[in-house]
Amino acid sequence: MEGGSDNLSELFTELSLAVDQKSDKVSVILDNLCSKVDKSQIPDEFASDCSSIFSDQLHSLLGWSSSETVTKTADVIASLAKIESTRVALTKPKIAAALLEVLKQNAGLSSDQNYLAMKHASRALGNLCYENNEGRKCVMEHDGLKIILHAIESTINLPDKELCYSLRACVVGLLLNLIMGQTDLYPELIKLGTVELLTKILEAGAEQDETAAIHVLMILSLLAESVNGEPLLTNRLCSVLVKTLGKSTSGELSELCVELIHGQAENNEIRLQLAKCGLCELLIQLMEEHRALVNDDETRNLLKMACDLIIIILNGDDCMRLLYGDGKGKVFLGLTQWLTSTDDDLQITGVLAMGNFARTDNHCAQIVAAGVGKKLISILSKNNTPSGDIRLQHALLSALRNLSIPAQNKPKLIADGIIDVVMPMLNIPTFPVVFKLLGTLRMLVDGQERVACDLGQRKDLLKKLVEWTGTEDHPGVQGEACRLLAWLIKNSRDREVMGRMVAAGAVPCLVGMITAEHTVMQNEALLALCLLSAMRLADAEKSFIQARVGEKINTLVNEMNPPREVFMIVVAMLCQLVNSSELILHLRETGVSKTIGSYASSRENMNDTLDQVASLIALFDPML
Repeated sequence: MEGGSDNLSELFTELSLAVDQKSDKVSVILDNLCSKVDKSQIPDEFASDCSSIFSDQLHSLLGWSSSETVTKTADVIASLAKIESTRVALTKPKIAAALLEVLKQNAGLSSDQNYLAMKHASRALGNLCYENNEGRKCVMEHDGLKIILHAIESTINLPDKELCYSLRACVVGLLLNLIMGQTDLYPELIKLGTVELLTKILEAGAEQDETAAIHVLMILSLLAESVNGEPLLTNRLCSVLVKTLGKSTSGELSELCVELIHGQAENNEIRLQLAKCGLCELLIQLMEEHRALVNDDETRNLLKMACDLIIIILNGDDCMRLLYGDGKGKVFLGLTQWLTSTDDDLQITGVLAMGNFARTDNHCAQIVAAGVGKKLISILSKNNTPSGDIRLQHALLSALRNLSIPAQNKPKLIADGIIDVVMPMLNIPTFPVVFKLLGTLRMLVDGQERVACDLGQRKDLLKKLVEWTGTEDHPGVQGEACRLLAWLIKNSRDREVMGRMVAAGAVPCLVGMITAEHTVMQNEALLALCLLSAMRLADAEKSFIQARVGEKINTLVNEMNPPREVFMIVVAMLCQLVNSSELILHLRETGVSKTIGSYASSRENMNDTLDQVASLIALFDPML
């Protein structure tokens, strides 16, 4: 604004004279200065005058005995410090020290004038610290941190009125500006009890004073980043955060609450406390109430974060049991309703939650009995093609896999049509979805002879399984494909299935599985091969030889030190393989007799098997 600096200069000149004369006009001039600074565009040249001349006058006024004058002076400094050029000009140790003294002297006093003095001193200091490390340094060098924390503490039990809310917001905002980016300071702040202090500020009434609450949460978020995964939230703070979120009318405050909680909720103790405080119930309620307002990226991201937070809490076993409530919990029932939501994020969250609740056999049985399994199958039937939502497919298969584990659930899910619904998903190219699909099928065939016989004769399934056993892009899919082949053999024990397996090229896959990293997979492969060789040895002998079964046995026994039970299945399989003259030759050439003989004779717990092993060796290597 043209003439702005001239008028300000005139006012400061008047102020200088009035100060020298101890004139009563000082108060009026300060009022005019505040009004003028707020309306003027301050050119850089004025900052020079402010630094060299006017700052001395302002510093002098901060020491006057009149509280009203001191307060108005702090107000002028606060207004000037909003502007970068004058902020830098006023960044002087003596001004910071004087303002801190105002804060210190008025903290704990109870008149409105005291509150105003603290408010404007906090504003002035906060603006001096804003993006200004030199200003922060001036404050810190005069014991500013402890003075500010004491000032914050003095605002906890103030009367419920607007001035007090404004004061609280300003003094907490000062702390925020002081520590922003000062990561070395955060550990000291935590040691000084800042978290407990800020908790009390929130308890003092965040719903009436959302600006202060926003500043508090921003500070807590900074401190949370500094603890390297260690818990920052206390039980008391968890409780007040949930209450703050529930009463918030500010989108910014709600977002800060959710972000802070989200960052700490992986800790088991914290998430259990959040569950006990009713966070999940609140989030469900808020998302249902405000879903119509989710109409841009910002609000959508907040909804997604809230959904993710529910799942993080349900990941805890104690939380899951608490919120399930024996199938009657408000959270469980609420999330069940989300299964039919038209909002994709809510529906996926509901499905993921069902998978989390289905972590005990008892829960699984109750959930299927309540018809949730059938509902999940119905949803999957509409999303079982390559064009379906990958997130939803993955979540549905995860939940159905868990529900398929208890024996009593398998017939019900099969009767509800799960097999026909999941089979089209063999054509989905996304490996994480395939991984869950294979795990679901493996659970469904366990102990289900009819289903195992059905699936074991499906050429399209066997072809895909053999193909996936060779993939290097997803070890999980590779392992699950091998295991499903083995489980189809084990649970069907059907000659026709065995023949289809051999024709599809499954034997080399299972032979390769003999040297899997995990003992359970070694066991499964050997048992499947034992059954297959008992029923289809003539058809499979070439496949065994081409897969170098003898070398795999040597590797397993000599290098992987299998437990007794695995070795005994090796022996059982060899007892079948020696019925083939070609396999006898192969085993002799690969030195299997020496391998098993050495294993049995070198272990005390194998003494009772020595005769059996010797008899076996004699069948294919009589000269040993």
